[in-house]
Amino acid sequence: MFGFLTEVGFSAYDVALHSLNIGHHEYKRWGEADFFLVGRRGILLLEVKGGRVACKDGMWEFTNRNNETNRKKEGPAEQAKSAYFSLEKNYLNPKFYRELHGVPRGWAVVFTDIPRLANDGSTLLPEHPDEITAYEEDCKGHNSFKKFLARAYDHWASKQRNAVELSPQLVKAISDSLRPNFERVPSLNSQLRDMEQRLYQFTDEQYEKLDAISENERILVAGGAGTGKTFVAAACARYEEAEGRSVLFLTRSSYLAGFLSNQGLPSGVTVATIDEVQRFHDQGKTWDVLVVDEGQDLCSLECIDLVDGVLTGGWENGRWRWFGDPNYQVSPSFPVDQDCLDYLKSKGVATNLKNNIRNAGKIVEAIKLLAGADVGKPSSKPDSGIVDLQLVEAESEILPRAVAAVRKWLSDDEQLPRNSIALLVPSSVEIDKAVDLLDSKNVRSEALSKRALGGKPRDCVLVATIEDFKGLERPLVCVAGLGQEHGFASSAYKGISRANHGLTLVATREAVAELTGKAANHGAS
Repeated sequence: MFGFLTEVGFSAYDVALHSLNIGHHEYKRWGEADFFLVGRRGILLLEVKGGRVACKDGMWEFTNRNNETNRKKEGPAEQAKSAYFSLEKNYLNPKFYRELHGVPRGWAVVFTDIPRLANDGSTLLPEHPDEITAYEEDCKGHNSFKKFLARAYDHWASKQRNAVELSPQLVKAISDSLRPNFERVPSLNSQLRDMEQRLYQFTDEQYEKLDAISENERILVAGGAGTGKTFVAAACARYEEAEGRSVLFLTRSSYLAGFLSNQGLPSGVTVATIDEVQRFHDQGKTWDVLVVDEGQDLCSLECIDLVDGVLTGGWENGRWRWFGDPNYQVSPSFPVDQDCLDYLKSKGVATNLKNNIRNAGKIVEAIKLLAGADVGKPSSKPDSGIVDLQLVEAESEILPRAVAAVRKWLSDDEQLPRNSIALLVPSSVEIDKAVDLLDSKNVRSEALSKRALGGKPRDCVLVATIEDFKGLERPLVCVAGLGQEHGFASSAYKGISRANHGLTLVATREAVAELTGKAANHGAS
C-alpha cells in the first residue's frame, strides 16, 4: 500500500500518513489508522488487512504471512469507522470544523490478498459495500488501486450536499496538526532501503523474459544499462542448474565475475572470464548451457571460436543465453564485430528488455541528456532519485569537489553505510589520489578489488575506474571527471548508469558543453 500511494495522487499536494496513532479513541485505550489520506479530493482513512481473512459465528480471524492468527469481534469496517470518528471528534473538528464543511470524508477497507466475496452480483459482506472496499483485484497495481480510491472518494462525496475540495493550505494544516514532526522526505538511508527492496524483486517484464528464455534453445536478450540483464542472467543460470544442466556463466570483466561468484549461485554454475576459456578448452571441459553477460564485449571472431569449443553443440546447436547492451556504439569498451553479432542473431531468437529497473527516473534522464543513450523506460517515477551536476573550470578541481560531495552524503545521514557509495574516476592514476584524499577527510575507503566485492561487504566507500566498474552498481555514485579514451559520451554512459538512486557528476564545463552541444554557462546545480 505504501508503494501504491507513492505512485497515486489526485494532486501534487496529497499527503498519506502511515500508521497514525490515535491516543484518544472512542472506546479503546489506544487506536491506530493504517493510512490516513488528506488531499484534494478529501479525507479518507484506510484499514488494510493482508493474508487470510475469515468470519465465523461473528468472530473475525486474520492470519498473517507467518501463519499467526488474530481473532476479533470487531470487523474491519467497524475498526475503520470507529478510528475515523475518533479522529474526527478529537482531532479534526476542534481545529477545522468550519473548514471541513462540505469536504468528502470517511473510511474504506482494503483486503490485499483475498478475492471479492460475491453472489448473484452482490457482495456477501453487507457491512463492506463495494464502493468503500478493495480486494485483491484492486491491488494488482497502482492504477487499479487509484480507481478504487476514486470510487471511495465518489461515495463519500455523494453524502455531501455540495462537495468541495481541500485546498493545499488546508491539507498542509491538517497533516501538520496530526503529525507535526513528520518528515515527508524520508532520510537518504530510508530511501535506499526502499529502492533496494524494489531492485531485487522481479518485474512482470522480467518474468515474461524468463518464460521466453526457457522456451528457446538459443536466445539473445538486448537491454541498455539498468534494464536488469545481469539479474535475469543469474536467474537463468539458477533455472538451468535446477533442471540438471551444467552452466558456464561467462563475462569479460574479472571484477564482475568475482562479484557474481559471491552471489550464491549453485555449485553447478561455473562463473568465468573469457581469459579462462582457453584453459577450459585445453582441458576438454564442456558445459550444457552457456550464459553470457555483457556480450557486446565478447563479440569478436576470436571469442566466438574459443567459446564454441566449450559449449555442447556449439553456437550452432547448443543451448545458450546471450545478454548484451545495444548501446555499444555509445560506450565501446571492445570493438564489436557486426558479422559476429549477425551470426549470433541468425542462430538464436532475439528479444529486448525495455524497462529500466536499476536507475531512478532522474538518472535515466541524465543518461539520455549527457550520453545520448536509451536505457529503457524507468520503472520508478520520472522525478525519483537525486542528480547533482557540479561544473568546475579546471581538472584539478574535480577530485576535491567529488570528495566533498561524498562527505556531504555521509554527513547528511549518519546512518548511511559507506559501502552504499562508489567514487568513480576516469583512470587508475586517480585511484590512489582519491583514496588518500578521502582518508585525509576521515572517510574510510578502499580501491576496487575482488576482495572488496567478496564475502561480507566492508563499510568503506568503493573507489574504482569507470571502466572497471562496468556491470557493477551502487545506490549512490559520484563520478569524478569524464575520461577521453573512448570519448566523453562513453565515459558518461558507463559512469552515470552505475547509480541506482543518487548521482553526483563533477566535470569541467568544457566536457559537459561537448556532451550537450551547447555552452554550460550556469553554475553548479
